[in-house]
Amino acid sequence: MNKTRLLLAAFTILLFSSINIYCQPRRTWPACTEATLAAFKPLPKLEYDCPEGVADYSDEMLKLPARLAAIRKLESSLRQFVSPAWWSANVDSLNSCEIHGGVGRLSDEEKKKVDDGDFELKLFGNHQMRLVLLADPCVSTEWSGSNAFLLVRKEGKVFVSQVLDGYASRIANSVGVDFANLNGQTLVEVSTANSFPPSLDNHYFVVDPETNKAVPKKLFKIDNKMSSDIYSDMLMGDPKDFGLPKDATELNIIRQGRLMPTFSAYEQSEHGKIDARLARIIYRWNGRFYVPVNKARR
Repeated sequence: MNKTRLLLAAFTILLFSSINIYCQPRRTWPACTEATLAAFKPLPKLEYDCPEGVADYSDEMLKLPARLAAIRKLESSLRQFVSPAWWSANVDSLNSCEIHGGVGRLSDEEKKKVDDGDFELKLFGNHQMRLVLLADPCVSTEWSGSNAFLLVRKEGKVFVSQVLDGYASRIANSVGVDFANLNGQTLVEVSTANSFPPSLDNHYFVVDPETNKAVPKKLFKIDNKMSSDIYSDMLMGDPKDFGLPKDATELNIIRQGRLMPTFSAYEQSEHGKIDARLARIIYRWNGRFYVPVNKARR
C-alpha cells in the first residue's frame, strides 16, 4: 500500500470515529431490573435467502418477492408485541437488559461497546409508539443495511408501519426517533445520519387515525415542492465553533415535544463561509409548514 492510500485509510478511520462521536453523545444507562427483564422480549429477525447475481444495493434486491414476503411475516410478528408490561417498561431499560443479558447495571466494558458502536441499538421510543430497527441480511450488508418499523399501540392492539426500507449507513447507531404535537396529532421524526458526505436526513410521519399506520407528513417547502424529508450537511462541531448561534445545530426541529419556530440546515457551497464549505439555510414555520427564509453565508 503506497503512502497516499495509507493516508486515505487513516483519514477514513478518523472520519468515521469523529462522526460516531459527534452523532452519539454519551448517555446514562439505567439498570436492567427484574421487572424489566420479565417484560423483555427478543425482537424478531428478518430472514430470507440472498439470491446470487443481484447487487445488494439495487432496487431489484429491495423488490425481491422473497424479501417482501419476509417483511410481511416480520410485521406480523411485531404485531404480537401487545404485552402491557413490555409497553410499560422504559425503552433504555429494555435495551440494558438485552446488552447485559440479565438483571444489573451495564459494566464499563458494555458501556464502551455501545459508545463505540459495537452494539447496534434496535429499540427506541416511548410508551405509546416505538421504533424498531432490524438488520436486513441481503441489503447493503457492508453498510449495516436495515429496515425500521413504527409500532403504534392502541386499544390493546399494535399497528406496524415500515418507515425505513433498506436503510444503510457506516455510522454506528445512526437512527433515532422523536415526537411532537402537531395540531393534536403526534408527529413522528425518524432521524438518520451518514458519513459520505457527513450528513443528516430526517423523515416525518403522522399516524392516520383510521388505519393507525404511519403516513408521510409534508412539512417542508424545498425548491417550491412540499416534502416530508429534510437534509443537512453536518457542521462537524458545535455552532459556536463557527461563529453561529448556539441553537443553529443541524435540523434542530423538535425540542421537548414541540416544533421549533425556526431551524437551520446546511449545504455544500463553493461560496460557503462556514468551515469554508457550507452555507446555512434558515427555515421558518408559517403555521402550516416550514419555508426557507434565506441562505446565510454564516
